[in-house]
Amino acid sequence: MVDTAVEDQNKHSYRKDLGLWSVVMLALGGILGPAVAYAPVYTLADAGPVGILAWPIAMIMILPIGLVFAELGTTWPKAGGVAYYPSKSNGPLVGAINGWSSMVGYLFVGPVIVFAVVEYLSFYYPPLYVNGVLSYAGIAVAEVILVLVFLVNVLRIKHMGGINLVLTIISIILIAIIIISLSFYFKPSNLVSPSVGGFAPYGFTGLFGAITITVFGYGGFRQPIDYSEEVKNPGKSIPVAIIVALLASGLIFSLESLAFAGAINFSKFGTANGNWASLLNYSAPYATIAQTLVLPAIVVIAIIAALIATFKDGVIYYGSTARVGEILSREDKYFPRFLGKMNIRGIPIYSIIMVLIITIVLVALGRSLATIINIMVDGFLLSYAPGAISLMVFRKTEPNIKRPFKLPFANVLAPIAFVVSNLLVYWSGWSAIEIIVPLDFAGVVFVLVYNHYNKLDAKYAMYGIWLPVYLILIVVLSYIGSSFFGGHNYIPFPYDTFVFIIITLIFYYIGTEMGIRSVNYIRKKNGKAAAGN
Repeated sequence: MVDTAVEDQNKHSYRKDLGLWSVVMLALGGILGPAVAYAPVYTLADAGPVGILAWPIAMIMILPIGLVFAELGTTWPKAGGVAYYPSKSNGPLVGAINGWSSMVGYLFVGPVIVFAVVEYLSFYYPPLYVNGVLSYAGIAVAEVILVLVFLVNVLRIKHMGGINLVLTIISIILIAIIIISLSFYFKPSNLVSPSVGGFAPYGFTGLFGAITITVFGYGGFRQPIDYSEEVKNPGKSIPVAIIVALLASGLIFSLESLAFAGAINFSKFGTANGNWASLLNYSAPYATIAQTLVLPAIVVIAIIAALIATFKDGVIYYGSTARVGEILSREDKYFPRFLGKMNIRGIPIYSIIMVLIITIVLVALGRSLATIINIMVDGFLLSYAPGAISLMVFRKTEPNIKRPFKLPFANVLAPIAFVVSNLLVYWSGWSAIEIIVPLDFAGVVFVLVYNHYNKLDAKYAMYGIWLPVYLILIVVLSYIGSSFFGGHNYIPFPYDTFVFIIITLIFYYIGTEMGIRSVNYIRKKNGKAAAGN
């Protein structure tokens, strides 16, 4: 006899439709989004030719973070898992702040993506993007694109995954054509000549800023984690997808930056020789450089590549955002319960609708990619960091559970992952930190929602007090730190970075110890309650 309740539950749950290559392309597609059209040039704008090195350096820095989430995502496959693990390892206060930080980072991706699409379209129709911001016509086009992204996301995951796979392959082919075409105009002197400022015209601090920008691209490695409940074999597919995607995208981004730097002619760009920072002003840098080289076919290819890469990235991130919202409702109960409901296609439909409404508002208010990109990046990074602590807490409290992928040298790599995540936030500068950290504190409000569904244990919650204290210290250190990062230079560079790393390591060990205590405390409390019943 069929259990109709179970059958109904199965109809309204995630579908395991994603195979290995779909997951690899999900990760690679998440990385190769609007970043392919801007980030390789933005790293040059921040650092000059040395910005090319930002890509391999950042890839090495971010790989431990990716492997941390590979262990978490394969051991406990959860859609929107990035918002799930810290709640289970460190309690409701950390869970609420981290979950909200994840949502902030993801919610800002939608505007970034549609801004990128419209800014590239403005290459052919300039009234869409005027004086560095979207016009009213540009906003209208952006909102239409959002609706299209929404419509793809209400499809069953196997259809969305298939669409992404095809579009990602097309994107890679078009990017390769652009890189090869620019290489024919490569001038080695562009990388080292004093006439263009030399190899590092803005010093090492410029390189640090460029490394932060790379998160605009590399942040997509986390997509397999956010879709992990829909992966057929997460133990095999997720680690492979993360590693392959980071290595492949690192190579692609490095070659993009190198080709652009070698082919640029500043006079044809209408700017002073060596004025790398001026590259931030171009809404379609690869189309522009192709135009200066009189390569009309490459101009068209650059526009098409940017539009395809950006649109499919919008589809991926939109779905991730909805899944983070769904798990914050279903598992952690920080959001209202209705957001955790699924439709018959295995889609968190109410969460998807919520994302559409919020993103429409953010697009109308944001007006340009440059105004919100650092906020988005910092939101991601701050939500990455607690994952390293979650891993070590679970290693201590769940030592015998089967781990399909186990991070090697975790005692070394986990603290490195925590430090890197937060250091990249610090290097992003005061102007972003002063916005994103106070915004993250709004997550505390969701503890009230949590308390509505789960009676809040004050002692349990206080095991997470280390995180808000640490966030406050980030703001203070950014304010008094080096002027290179927007601070008041009370602690000059590089001493500010050393101080930041030491404090961050201290909080890593505090967070891990408090997490272990919180897990043991709630287990003991639940055990007593069960015995009492």
